[in-house]
Amino acid sequence: MYSCQAQRDPHTGIVHLDGEPMVFHCNHYNRFLQLVVEDCHYIQHEPILQDSAAEIAHRQMSALFQEHPDWTTAQRLAAASERYRYCGFGDLDLAPASGGLTPAPLRLSEQHSHYGCALRLNYGARRKPGEFFDLGFAVGAVAASLDTAVRGRIASRAGEEPISMGGTQSQFLLFPAEPPERFPLDTAQPAPAELPKGAEAVPERSFALHVDEDAIIAAVASLPLVGDEQGLVPAFGVTLTRHYADYYNLVSFRFERALAEALRTHKYLGEMLWYEYPSLFFYKDKFSHLQGHALARTLLIEAGHICGFNTMGGIMRSDPWYQLVVPQLRQREDWLAGIVACINALGWGVWRIAEIIPNERLVLRAWYPYESLGHLRAFGRSEHPIDYLMTGIAASLMNLLYTADITQKPDLTLEFYYQVNRSKEGFWGHQTRCVAMGDPYSEVVVERNLL
Repeated sequence: MYSCQAQRDPHTGIVHLDGEPMVFHCNHYNRFLQLVVEDCHYIQHEPILQDSAAEIAHRQMSALFQEHPDWTTAQRLAAASERYRYCGFGDLDLAPASGGLTPAPLRLSEQHSHYGCALRLNYGARRKPGEFFDLGFAVGAVAASLDTAVRGRIASRAGEEPISMGGTQSQFLLFPAEPPERFPLDTAQPAPAELPKGAEAVPERSFALHVDEDAIIAAVASLPLVGDEQGLVPAFGVTLTRHYADYYNLVSFRFERALAEALRTHKYLGEMLWYEYPSLFFYKDKFSHLQGHALARTLLIEAGHICGFNTMGGIMRSDPWYQLVVPQLRQREDWLAGIVACINALGWGVWRIAEIIPNERLVLRAWYPYESLGHLRAFGRSEHPIDYLMTGIAASLMNLLYTADITQKPDLTLEFYYQVNRSKEGFWGHQTRCVAMGDPYSEVVVERNLL
């Protein structure tokens, strides 16, 4: 009754689960994107991280429950818990909420958390809990199940630290909410993205046609990339989530706007941020002629670099890659065609290689890119390119192939990442077209940084 199955549209590449667009991402991208938002001490990060999760969970569950009006509260909560586990977020059990929120607080717990484990990969121990997505999901799903306003917090005290702080379980306390508390939130279904003229015309592939993209997409779709008994998805040397595209979009674009406002109101914040974010300090020193002036954009692109290096690199080191894809490859550049075929199974849209000059230049285009579509849905047209994940991924693909030589199966360590992606002679991407700006497709040009 509560089973779930994501469905991919072969024309758009978009994957839906109960009406929500879903995309695969790994623990490295998830933790770095969260840290980007958390580490700016001049914005409120909890509303961005927690409320974005609550809004999307409430929206998805409300739509699901409308399709099943006969479900009891317990059945609703069971269905929500199943989706959480299916997507690889952990083993959060919402069943205790079947009796309502009184007496408050209601305590929920999970023994395994994707975000809790991911955040423990950072250097040093956390001083504060980090399971904001987990809490937001609980708030949104319980609010939709009970049809009432809910607020919550992560339980943390000495001896009962959550997983992100080294504990054995994460616990969440939920309370009834009354205005002006943060919930209820804006959980209405957004209007469909109004696509620019010509955006529906996805072209056929023109590069490495001997690589069977349809077979690769079908093979990726057949892999058991769903939550295991712990509610986690270990695969390709990383831990995956089938995540909400609009969670990433809301977090990224709300952070971008919040940081822009903070920069406007804090005179010296721009200089101070170089020292708060080590990656910004590096890019200021090495790449000041590129995007160092656009602080939020540089950080969000860096998250894409990390995702590309770890997830795409992990795929290209995996047994399924060598079993299915490598036998089809005739030259080094075919590795790009193979990994783009895999990307087209992840729900990110439809990507096409438009041009490649070996060891020099890549032009990558995307139709129905999830970042642009999310911006159009939530914020309308953009005045600047916003496909940050795509930009970072594109650069990492070239760095993996020509700087790291992924064909030799190198170990994808953090030290190797710094060596590869932050080389002064490495590849850098810049976006030249963007669906959110009115172009029919998004385009990223990747070239070596030789200036």
